[in-house]
Amino acid sequence: MRITRNFALTKSFLLGVSGLLFVVACGGSQKTSVNTTTTSLPPSTFPSTTSSVVEVTTSTEAVIATTTTIDPKEWVGPKHPLTGLPALEGIVPRPALAVKIGNNDFNSLPHEGLAEADIVYEALIEAGKTRFLGIYQSSLPERIAPVRSARSTDISLIGNLSNPHFAYWGSNEGVGVEVEEAERSGTFVRQSAEVNSSGAFSRDPSRGNSPYDGVLNPAYLIGDVPASAPIAVFDYGALPVTAVSTFGLRWETDGRVVEYLWDQQSSKWKRFQDGSPMIDSNGIQLDSENIVLLYVDYSRSNADPNSPQAQSTGSGDGWLLRNGKIVGITWDRQFEALKWSFFDDDTGESVNLDYGRTWFILAQLGEASLLTPVEAAVLTG
Repeated sequence: MRITRNFALTKSFLLGVSGLLFVVACGGSQKTSVNTTTTSLPPSTFPSTTSSVVEVTTSTEAVIATTTTIDPKEWVGPKHPLTGLPALEGIVPRPALAVKIGNNDFNSLPHEGLAEADIVYEALIEAGKTRFLGIYQSSLPERIAPVRSARSTDISLIGNLSNPHFAYWGSNEGVGVEVEEAERSGTFVRQSAEVNSSGAFSRDPSRGNSPYDGVLNPAYLIGDVPASAPIAVFDYGALPVTAVSTFGLRWETDGRVVEYLWDQQSSKWKRFQDGSPMIDSNGIQLDSENIVLLYVDYSRSNADPNSPQAQSTGSGDGWLLRNGKIVGITWDRQFEALKWSFFDDDTGESVNLDYGRTWFILAQLGEASLLTPVEAAVLTG
């Protein structure tokens, strides 16, 4: 079912304030820098026309250092399927790993390993709180925490990841039945702490009491699993010409306020939660190249009437934030196994994501708004 909204009013607001923006950078895709090996040459062979000389010794040798910047748009080699970034050493031959990650309250903080996820889905749970579903493939962190219980929403979200591994810390009986049925149908490989005895799951008392102390060692879980990588679930490419500048957005529920603010220096969207920068266990503020807000319907889970379940198949409206700009989109995914498709509200043409990581917001109508200049200034401090 299509969910409608009036993006024209929002876009008029954006055009009116775009001239006031002080944090928006020019468009352009995120680039990956790769440092090549430093080479030493005798003075007699030193290339006199090079501009990459950083040091010349006074006696026997000169040192040349070069840096190559790889533009994902121009890279013709392999690319990581879930970020579109150049895979300089080839695509990693392992399945995607989906991990259910807690975010109920301050007891869940700080998160570990969340910054390395290729994709993060954020969906509502009870009392207006949220939880994450982190998708890992291009790299695996040393630890992921806090690992929490599976929800009905998760099953549909990972149906297009080519039989991923789904790691979580238990579930209620009804969701457990749904997960087992999905595994039997080939949707994913179940990896639950309550049935997994490999040692990949553990509890860390330094994180507090159960259930906030659950930790996963992802490399221990799937590091040596021989498997094909998933196919891409997004299209990557140029910024739509209809995109307009924005400071960022706010997602406000009954129990949570999430904000993303464009940071010109890093060319990423910085995450704030309940009025404060969201800092991970390494002391780094969480951020992303893409923010995709989808307006979805929520129903009560058949497995747990106290738990809301996001409907992530069908179609609806939303926003894509990338490169300091926003474009109104229509999203479409008629079946769980299909990739995500996005279309420009104004032109109907396909909309591409920027190369890099993507964070999703599964919101209800009326919960999201765009940051004003004053609100952006408050966040920057």
